[in-house]
Amino acid sequence: MTEPERLPLFPLHTVLFPGGLLPLHVFEERYRLLVAEGRDFGVVLIRHGREVGPGLGDDVHPVGTVARLRKVEALPDGRYHVLAAGLGRFRVRELQRVRPYLTALIEPLPDDPTIPARPQLVDLLERYLSHRGLRLSEELAADLRREPGPRLMWMAGSLIDAEPAKRQRLLEAADPRLAETMLASELGKLESFGELGNVPPPPSEPN
Repeated sequence: MTEPERLPLFPLHTVLFPGGLLPLHVFEERYRLLVAEGRDFGVVLIRHGREVGPGLGDDVHPVGTVARLRKVEALPDGRYHVLAAGLGRFRVRELQRVRPYLTALIEPLPDDPTIPARPQLVDLLERYLSHRGLRLSEELAADLRREPGPRLMWMAGSLIDAEPAKRQRLLEAADPRLAETMLASELGKLESFGELGNVPPPPSEPN
């Protein structure tokens, strides 16, 4: 049986998906040390509690995403601006405190490359992005319509402006049908808001 890997953890109030990008402003000493070491780290969603300060506990969701530093800007006062990229998912097997930051023994969770292409998910994603003033390139949309595997699902998860708990459910389930349900729900909210915005105001009271 393969021994579990040890991974530094960066608990946050956000969810990172494989293939996604995460900008971070790193100012706490323990995470400055982590950045200085240049190691991959795990982004995990906090269940309860704060991101910063001594009150940060170990109450995190069990599934997260391995992140790799892509850009690092060191500031004169020791802080960092960094850009991290999501690689793959993992499951926490055991939390540990062997470093100033939280670490864990983790089990990698490989993606399923046989997930069938879901052109209907691309349609939903394009409609959703249109409401937000964004769009996929024609070439990327065409590739996603015929491409099997998890890339489309994770891209949708990264782009959906849903609360972290919903995004976490998608990360854990790795089910493109859930991505469709989430997109349809958020799209319905945007379309309802747009319709309300087009309703003329009630007539003013006569003087």
